[in-house]
Amino acid sequence: MDVDELYLLNPWWKEPSAINFDRNIVKYNGSPFRYFPEKIFKEIPYDKPGIYTIRGPRQVGKTTFLKLYIKRLIEKGLTSTSILYLTCDGIRDRFELGEILKLYFETFGRKIPYKKYIFIDEITILKEWPLTIKYLADAGLFDDAVVILTGSSAYDLKQSSEKMPGRKGFGKDLLYMPITFGEYLKNIGEEVERMPLEEILSLSENDLKVLEFKKGGIKEHFLRYLNTGGFPQTINEFLKESSLRESIGIYKDFVLIDAEKYLGSRTKVLEILRKLPDIVGQRFSWNSLVEVFSGKVGSMETIEKYMEYLAYSFIIFNLFFYDVSKRTIKTKKNKKVYPVDKIIADVVTEISGKTIGTPQIIEMLTLRHIVRDADITLYGLNLYQGPYFWYSERGNEIDFLCERDGNLIPIEVKYQSKIGKADYLGMRKVFGRGIVVTKETVFKDGNIVALPAWLFLGIVEG
Repeated sequence: MDVDELYLLNPWWKEPSAINFDRNIVKYNGSPFRYFPEKIFKEIPYDKPGIYTIRGPRQVGKTTFLKLYIKRLIEKGLTSTSILYLTCDGIRDRFELGEILKLYFETFGRKIPYKKYIFIDEITILKEWPLTIKYLADAGLFDDAVVILTGSSAYDLKQSSEKMPGRKGFGKDLLYMPITFGEYLKNIGEEVERMPLEEILSLSENDLKVLEFKKGGIKEHFLRYLNTGGFPQTINEFLKESSLRESIGIYKDFVLIDAEKYLGSRTKVLEILRKLPDIVGQRFSWNSLVEVFSGKVGSMETIEKYMEYLAYSFIIFNLFFYDVSKRTIKTKKNKKVYPVDKIIADVVTEISGKTIGTPQIIEMLTLRHIVRDADITLYGLNLYQGPYFWYSERGNEIDFLCERDGNLIPIEVKYQSKIGKADYLGMRKVFGRGIVVTKETVFKDGNIVALPAWLFLGIVEG
């Protein structure tokens, strides 16, 4: 890549107003649902040099965030050549990336005696990219720069943290996940007070019924969110076309292309996705999946490798058993799996011809809403740091266990018309308290709180 090509990727170098005609900015401005990732903007102050990483699923909006950040910098009046944007989709390897960055610094570095802003999109495409970033950081090129790296692999970005200790300045590892229902509501102007799980548990039955009455208007928005999930692109397509056909095709291609690139086989990933509707929300062992997949994926070790890859790539959640008596995770015991979002569930349906049922989709959304960034910073959606699930040898099971300030909070999803005491008997006997996410039922029975999914997902603060 030469200087002329750099000018093509960075048209604001010639004319700062060119950022307004960037395809991502134009698409964002023309969207009926314009999600502004305010939280991530706050995490990356323009005056705090450092190496920042942003990880999250493909097509969740990371590139749009970078372009919005660049637009904000230009509007602040910063020298346009102090802002470099690169996408690794067109870069051969980490060595070419290094040469491009050196070319930029040699061309503009001396002319810019103040902060520089380096944006490198989808860097995890390049094998061993942390070595190049480390080399340039050691050489001092990033000493007064805000460097933002995005990627769709938690595994690669975890490695980068290990290989660049002490080289992040004010930088940090950040996540860009599909938006929650609460974020969806805020974005359309529906302000709903969010509350942590402990506060929800403390609500009286009267409090719950008042909330149900006052916030009843968000139910129609929930039905729309239930159709689209939390990817802004899918929300926009649904609002424009009342369909997700294009998004399903886009996400399907990315899942399979990335699988072939990183694992060398789209065939095995296709087989896993074909059988996923049969195991979503069900307990299984890696060994039991050998039979489920009819031997087409391979050995237990191969299945574990592929399932872990899908979670590191923010495609599925891998959920693990928690031993309550020993207060520790047991990775050798049964697991559970869920897609990360409704659009991935739709891709699975497209591939398998089987629909993942609404109760399982509600479980998936509940899990998404109780996962915190701290839970998935190191291992992607392999939930070694929670939330967990629990079951007993007698058949009792709790869908999700969250740890908050050293206390366990059980959450059970019962998306059905009627709720009886038997539906939360195990929760009461083993844990003495908990939250039941229902279809429409609201009650408080001792330390058991029940509320509809649309209300829980609207008010819960992960």
